[in-house]
Amino acid sequence: MATLDDLDGITANLTQAVDVSGALRCIIYLDNTGAAGTAGIDVVEISHDLGVTWVVDTTIMLMTANDNTGTILASGALMAAGVEPTTTKTSIWKSGPYFGPTAMRIGRKTTTTNGTTWVTGAPEIGVFLIGGKHSGGAPSFLA
Repeated sequence: MATLDDLDGITANLTQAVDVSGALRCIIYLDNTGAAGTAGIDVVEISHDLGVTWVVDTTIMLMTANDNTGTILASGALMAAGVEPTTTKTSIWKSGPYFGPTAMRIGRKTTTTNGTTWVTGAPEIGVFLIGGKHSGGAPSFLA
């Protein structure tokens, strides 16, 4: 969903927005093996109209959180520069379920998303889908 060291992400052509329609759970991973990041924030956004309108995903929590009592991430923000993983280089979250048509992307462009453009470096962010219409197959992108 977000390319390693791509400072502002792709928002215009939706090539990194994933169709998560009907997914029971999404596993979101961050790989911070690129250049050290400064002054950036990655926010998980979802759309129920296939990419026209985007809002912060309010179901994101740490992978280790209790499904019923765990803390939802504030403003869907996965990491901010200075707090991204530096020792293990990875972090994992979970989200969902998603009912009806739903797309997911990472917002990391100050002017068009809920995220903030990175000044230097940026982590790679990807997603695995569990259940729903993509069971047994690869997820599809909007564009």
